[in-house]
Amino acid sequence: MGIVALFIVCCYIWSGINSERLLKYAKYTDATVVSEWHHKNNTGIGVDYEYKVSGRKHEFTINLDLKKNGKYLLAYDSLKPGNGQILEMYPLPENIRAPENGWHLNELPFKADRQEILGYIKDNK
Repeated sequence: MGIVALFIVCCYIWSGINSERLLKYAKYTDATVVSEWHHKNNTGIGVDYEYKVSGRKHEFTINLDLKKNGKYLLAYDSLKPGNGQILEMYPLPENIRAPENGWHLNELPFKADRQEILGYIKDNK
């Protein structure tokens, strides 16, 4: 029982560290939802999404009900690009493509609220 409690505490601390790194070294790219909602498979519950940074594809599952083929803004840790958070409140039109190494917040091709993004990441990571 104690091992399980310790594991839960370690996971909580680790997620906080990842969240802080993401906020400190944030860059942005486009993510595409590549599956319909699924209840359970080898990747989890939710929808699968993917994004590319520097030519490397990252694939994850998120517990959100998003439309397949939908594009969304994604914040990622520029030092560890596999640490990312899809920002569902910023759907992207099909014609927007992120540069290979992503955008800094001030380079986004639309207006985004930094405080809203920071709050969302803190609440959902």
